[in-house]
Amino acid sequence: MVLNEEAMNVFEQGNSARQHSDEYVRVTVTLATVLLLMAISQRFKTSSVRIGLAVVAMLLLCFPVFRILTLPRA
Repeated sequence: MVLNEEAMNVFEQGNSARQHSDEYVRVTVTLATVLLLMAISQRFKTSSVRIGLAVVAMLLLCFPVFRILTLPRA
């Protein structure tokens, strides 16, 4: 009985850790998307397209920065 409860607690801790790691992966993918948009924007010669993509990238950057600040550590 005691081992069953301990196993359930460890299982729940594992699930919680997996959810946190999934959140960090989502943040990393979003940051990579921001980098990709900035790199693509440098390829255009038209300044309006470059500025537009840079603005979209900067707006998209707000989400992962907020998530990084609010996600639990260790």
